[in-house]
Amino acid sequence: MKKRGRKILASMLALAIALTGCAPKSADSGQKDDGNASVSAQTGEDGKTLTIGTTYTVSTFVPWKSTSDGDRYILSNVYESLIEYDTRGNFLPGLAESWENEDELTWVFHLRDNSFWQTGNDLFGDEKIPVTAQDVKNVFDFVMDEKNEAARRSSLTESIASIEAVDDTTIKFVTKKPEALFLMALSNIYLFPTKAVDDGFDLAKHPVGSGPYKFESYATDDQTVLVKNEDYYIEPGLDKVVYKIIPDKAVAAIALQNNEIDIAVQLLSTDLEAVAAKENVKLLANPLGWYRYMGFNFEDPLLSDPDVRKAILMAVDTESAVKAIFANDAGITLAKRAWGPIPLEFPGADEAAWKEAYPAYDPDGAKALLESKGWSLGSDGIYEKDGQKLEFVLKTVNTDPNMKFGVIVSTELKKAGINCIPQPTEYATMTSDIKSSNVQAFVMGGGSTLDGMNMLFHSEKSKMTAHRTNYSNPELDAKLDEAFATLDDEARAKLLTEASLMTIKDCVHMGGFFEYVQLGMNTRVKDFEELPVLWCSLTNSTRNVTVE
Repeated sequence: MKKRGRKILASMLALAIALTGCAPKSADSGQKDDGNASVSAQTGEDGKTLTIGTTYTVSTFVPWKSTSDGDRYILSNVYESLIEYDTRGNFLPGLAESWENEDELTWVFHLRDNSFWQTGNDLFGDEKIPVTAQDVKNVFDFVMDEKNEAARRSSLTESIASIEAVDDTTIKFVTKKPEALFLMALSNIYLFPTKAVDDGFDLAKHPVGSGPYKFESYATDDQTVLVKNEDYYIEPGLDKVVYKIIPDKAVAAIALQNNEIDIAVQLLSTDLEAVAAKENVKLLANPLGWYRYMGFNFEDPLLSDPDVRKAILMAVDTESAVKAIFANDAGITLAKRAWGPIPLEFPGADEAAWKEAYPAYDPDGAKALLESKGWSLGSDGIYEKDGQKLEFVLKTVNTDPNMKFGVIVSTELKKAGINCIPQPTEYATMTSDIKSSNVQAFVMGGGSTLDGMNMLFHSEKSKMTAHRTNYSNPELDAKLDEAFATLDDEARAKLLTEASLMTIKDCVHMGGFFEYVQLGMNTRVKDFEELPVLWCSLTNSTRNVTVE
């Protein structure tokens, strides 16, 4: 693949996709429970079956609406994208078998000629219809059309100037400006048959794509079943894939140990020792640290004061808090202190520079800072000024480890004369409150993606996210815009480091931790080694997951 001498994002590791806060989403697929019984992990009369236990429910099967992890596990196997990626951040062939840059704005993709829309459904029947460049153009035109309300619309309309289907297997994109993350944007678009929309076929009830596995059934809040697509250009290694919804991670750990499932997506620290002791089960660490932090609402009169935010950071022994939360008998590193906002595995992360810039833990110094600004301790041990108490509500997702972190922060701050009131909140309510600025401070996870700095800190691009702080810094916005228009990896990394240091200087976040979630997997599963693969297809040009 010619890339004009550039490493196009290859050094940026895996796309953490999400990682927009990893909490279960509520189901809203419009489907009915079909009464299917639970499928055990086994190779039997159904052939080779892989059963994955996941905490995530299905939000929607509509390919242009989906953004949640629970959906993506499934849709990434029913649908193809132009390109995929691996756990080292290398972009891989999807429907496009190769691509090149003609210049900094022009991207040309060459498609496989052996991709077909899935058969055995009411949309295509048994007729094998090839997927063409015009089909791909139709998808992007549809997603970019405002009336279709596609979830990824803005990322495309801001980038793409034109799309041309050159011939049946060649498609050309021209961007409005150099786009360092253009390949990432393309990888997030599922290629679906727009014929379904034209014919009134409901993809929410029966997804139809060109991927390695075909949709078979969905039982609401129970499981989704996929079966092998015999027409895929690579013979899939599995006959059936079952995504079993198990909201309780402890229950999933037991199911894994009892051979009822093959993979448990996330394990609790309390279950690691028992799982690791099983001869037929192994632990796999997420290779990417997921960012968790405490954010402030800059529109709040109290927390808009930079000295108050700095005092809060100085008053909390975050490093000790992280060690206490993630201690485990198995001796596994589950988290690392986050001095800055970029995952340590990504270019732009500079832990040494972050430590130097971050306010040091100094509770006495925090008190002195507050008192120098006119705050004085009241009879109840809480600082006050002009009749106002130094107190605020800290909302956290009502699940660990975020909830534990919120409690520890609250306890530490009260020792320093700051009344921080922890308020555990259900995930959907929490994200809604953040987006509507109905918060003073909050503990949240996410932004651990290639464009995470935009999601977390860009004054415009963070507005409608679950990371909204109302922080606005034109100099930072300009720095981020420059970084993501820079195709040279080293130059972009330097700009991102500079941007991250600006956010530390302004105390936008209390850096919490990078979480390394552990996955449990039965040893009979083959060609499946690291957690991010769950967001990618189980069968592609570099992997073909199967079971013994």
